[in-house]
Amino acid sequence: KVEQVKFDATTLHAKPQMAAQQKMVDDGSGEVEVWRVENQELVPVEKKWLGHFYGGDCYLVLYTYTVGPKVNRIIYLWQGRQASTDELAASAYQAVILDQKYNNEPVQVRVTMGKEPTHLMAIFKGKMVVYAGGTSRAGSKEPTPSTRLFHVHGTNEYNTKAFEVAVRASSLNSNDVFVLKTPRCCYLWYGKGCSGDEREMGKTVADIISKTEKLVIAEGQEPAEFWVALGGKSQYANSKRLQEENPFVSPRLFECSNKTGTFLATEIVDFTQDDLEEDEVYLLDTWDQVFFWTGKGANESEKEAAAVMVQEYLQTHPSGRDLDTPIIVVKQGYEPPTFTGWFLAWDPLNWDDRKSYEALKAELGDESSLGQLTSVLTSKQEIFTSTTALLPDKLETFPLHVLVNTSAEDLPRGVDPSRKEYHLSDQDFKATFGMNRSAFSSLPLWKQQKLKKDKGLF
Repeated sequence: KVEQVKFDATTLHAKPQMAAQQKMVDDGSGEVEVWRVENQELVPVEKKWLGHFYGGDCYLVLYTYTVGPKVNRIIYLWQGRQASTDELAASAYQAVILDQKYNNEPVQVRVTMGKEPTHLMAIFKGKMVVYAGGTSRAGSKEPTPSTRLFHVHGTNEYNTKAFEVAVRASSLNSNDVFVLKTPRCCYLWYGKGCSGDEREMGKTVADIISKTEKLVIAEGQEPAEFWVALGGKSQYANSKRLQEENPFVSPRLFECSNKTGTFLATEIVDFTQDDLEEDEVYLLDTWDQVFFWTGKGANESEKEAAAVMVQEYLQTHPSGRDLDTPIIVVKQGYEPPTFTGWFLAWDPLNWDDRKSYEALKAELGDESSLGQLTSVLTSKQEIFTSTTALLPDKLETFPLHVLVNTSAEDLPRGVDPSRKEYHLSDQDFKATFGMNRSAFSSLPLWKQQKLKKDKGLF
């Protein structure tokens, strides 16, 4: 039996050093060679395609740099989301062969599409374009879409990439720059919250995507044909926070899991939609609100523990958070733009066994108002705050003497030793603490714990 030890929410406030994860060994100005995997073999990528990464392909990037007299090498293995199983296996095999060629000295870095490390972006000097699918190999029979939309993310040549997203208005985001390539022209769309540096990098990367002249559009001043190319105007991520040039606090994502038998919350750096696993619970803290995302397969005890933890996270935050900060429950598959807007290149069809925004739209009829559609999506939400009394309806209650001063192993089955008070009847609760549950939950955490200790319920 795994002992249930209460998770300490205060550990989430200290940020670990991120530098090591970025692996910035230099500024990316060393020598670069790039190969694409074709028919199990490596084929050098032509100069004109350098920096273009297609989701249907796998690539090896050999980076060589010197530190003093010593020559160092990094092998980046980039694998597209749509690449075949054979190519994924061949790319890993070819990486080993390349490694052996240099006496197993290179550092190998496997790169998941959408999680390109800063150093890899630096190698391509802000001219990295990631396509959702397709290939750049010669003689490909795959049709190329006539209209494409790219989400540009980055502020300088060391951290910028353009990522292809679905051609629809709901893909837009007020905080960033987007490039819309149509058969007629190429639009460069600047969201209200993007900075001058982001606009500059948008211009640079747009020249890689299309050689035609760019029509610059500021958010709110779009011509009708811009919305027509996107299949019509609709709601997108444009909250006030996203319209600020420098949101003063970066969003943080935490995974909440009891897979190991003990409940843990772990921060995920440089998060993407792929980090959200269907059998887990996640917290996305965007400062003015906290999202509580639950995957389809998340278990009830995980949800309960995470709900208590998010309340304590807000109560113990060193910056003195507003205790009325809304905690918004978001169910997998029903994410509103206020949630998806914090993820680069969110794909609404990622979990394709469920109804997408488009399918719901078709079901409601083309003429249906956006309001009706939004209410269908958001009716799946609930909201609570850090002081809400979280008493699930189905918790079994026990007489006071069964819970007081009882060790964890002697407690009745299903009782969380850190929340014995949840299993008291309302009458016993009031008699024990001299107040109702709502008054108790609005007390500071230390006070709640002191009272529980005094009454033998800690």
